[in-house]
Formats: sequence, C-alpha cells, structure tokens
Amino acid sequence: MTARPTTVQETEDALRELWGRLLDTEVLPTDDFFQLGGDSLLVVDVVVEARALGLDLKTSAVFKHPTPAGLARFLTGAAEAAATGPGTAPRAPEALFLSADELRRTHGSTWAPDAPRCLFPLAPEGHGEPLFIVHWGNDAGFVWKSTGAWAAGRPVYGFEAPGFRGAIRPLTTVEEVAERYLTELLRAQPEGPYHLAGHCFGAVVAYELSRRLRARGEEVALLAMVKPSALERFVSYGWGLDDITRYRLESLAATFGLTGDESLREVYERMRADEWYDDRLGPADLPRLQVQWAAIALALHQYEPRPYDGPVLLFQDVRDRADTERNWLSVLPDCETHWFDLGTDHPRPLLGHPDVAARIIERHAP
Repeated sequence: MTARPTTVQETEDALRELWGRLLDTEVLPTDDFFQLGGDSLLVVDVVVEARALGLDLKTSAVFKHPTPAGLARFLTGAAEAAATGPGTAPRAPEALFLSADELRRTHGSTWAPDAPRCLFPLAPEGHGEPLFIVHWGNDAGFVWKSTGAWAAGRPVYGFEAPGFRGAIRPLTTVEEVAERYLTELLRAQPEGPYHLAGHCFGAVVAYELSRRLRARGEEVALLAMVKPSALERFVSYGWGLDDITRYRLESLAATFGLTGDESLREVYERMRADEWYDDRLGPADLPRLQVQWAAIALALHQYEPRPYDGPVLLFQDVRDRADTERNWLSVLPDCETHWFDLGTDHPRPLLGHPDVAARIIERHAP
C-alpha cells in the first residue's frame, strides 16, 4: 500500500501524478486544474482518488486552490501562506443554498392532483405517433433547440423535471422519475407503438420508461439514447442531497466567478445570459433548481440498469466508451451503437449532428 503523503512536497507530487493521469497531460506545480481541461465532474474523481491516498480532500478545496502547489500547502496546514489574498476564492451566496429538510417543509409532492404537469408540446402539429423527448437537466426545451430535425413530420412532446415549475419537491431515483412521466405519457398516447429519445440524464430516464412500457406489453418502436450519462462520475458514495447541493454551488461559484456577495437576481442574470435558464423562471427559483440538479445527480448514482431486449439506437462520445460498454452495452442485446469523437463536453454538437438526426429519422419517420 502506498504511504499517505505527509509533507508539502509529497502531497504536491501525489496531486500532480493524480491530475496528470485524469487529465492525460503533464502537470506542473502551478498549473490550474480547470485551465488544463478539468471540470466540475472530474473534481469528484480527484476527491475520491485523493481520499484513497489518505488525503482529507473536499471538493470546495479544489475550487479554492486549483493548483497542485496551492492545494498541497492547504492540505498540509499552510493554507494561509498559499492564499493570494482575502476574498479571492470563488464562493456562492448563502441564499442559493436550500437544504433538503427545508425543501421537505416548504414544497409539495409532484404526485398531488394539482401539481404542475411534466409533459408539454414542443411541436404539436404533425402526423403519426408522437416523439417524446426526455430532458437533459430540467427542461426538454434546451434539447429541442438542437434537435428540431428529429421530428421528421411527427408531433413532438417534451418532459420537464418535477419541480422545474412550481414549489414541487424533486424525485431522487430514476425509477420514480420514469413512473411519474409514464402517467402523463399514457395520458397523451394510450397505446403504442411509442417513440422515445433522451440526452444524458434524459437518455437514462427514456431507457427506464421504455422498460416499463414493454413490461406492460406495449411496443417501443424507437428508443434513442444520445450520450447517456456516465453513472459513476457524478457524486461520491456517502454523499446526501445537501452534500451534492453544496458541491453544485461550489461549481457554480467557479463557473460564474461568484464572490458570495451577489444577490439572487445578480446570479440569475448571469446564468440566464449564459442560457442556463429562460424567462419562465426567476431569481426565487434558483435555490430549488440547484437541489433539483443534486437530485438528478443522486438518482444517476443510485441507478442500476436492468436488461432491455428492445431495439436501441445509442450515440456516444468515444471518451465514454469504457463506461458505456460496462454499464449500457452489457445489458442491451439489440443495440445499434454510433461513436463520435467530439472533443468537447458541450451537448449541442452531438444533439445537432446530422448523422444522429439521419439515423433517428430513418427509424421513426411516419
């Protein structure tokens, strides 16, 4: 067993080796993790592997000390010497944090008869059975901006996460989300064949929805999974909803350069300018929506795909090949897989790729 790093130099060397392996590049003591290509998802991997080395590392420390030298000094008790000055570390306003306990006390159930619906028309005009698109994060409208070609003359409907609109508690398992959506899908289309598509988290929910439809004896003519989520990368084992929400806020602070002094209005305007949200929402919705993101991360981390013997179209980045083969292809005996070398984590290049549209249209054109 490798000895736990104890000195500043040993810790710095361990972090450089760890970052270099995860980022596939040489790392210098003063290199910034995020400038090298690291992102908020890889921070989780850093924390998990650093803890395996015996380092008591939290995600917030990586955001505040993004170089091996600075983080090593912080971890070995010399954080004050490593700091560049007061107020330089990114920090989210405390008003953004909504605890799971407070959410439970103040928000209602998505199963209540008067709860906001989850299914909305994206392109209601058309012929044949509709295409149902499951959202990426909260809202299928984001996916629809890049996937209009998928319609192929059919009507299109999109799902929104419970709690995207209104004071509703989010669901924390993929199975619960799929069951909630199933009730509205059957109301919109009582009988098959069904056509479903989803991206990232939405691909996972579309998969579980398809499993439930086939269990009812229904035909699923199309299940298109576009870059389904890597199931083990979102959170660390042992984290609860509050832990993941804090992690989310640390990521937002780093992404938007927050100092902790901003109002909810200021944070909302920054996120809206970057197309994270639109005018259907307002500043008061932000705390709930961050818990909703945390609920999605928790749901993915807990999900264990079961075999699905129906036909599947799967589109995936080559960088996610190992996870896809282990978690998805192993339970999909009838899967047509298409690999793409995208070079980016942004969803739009794959969502709008003409080859993706062509294969989906071929499978479900009226």
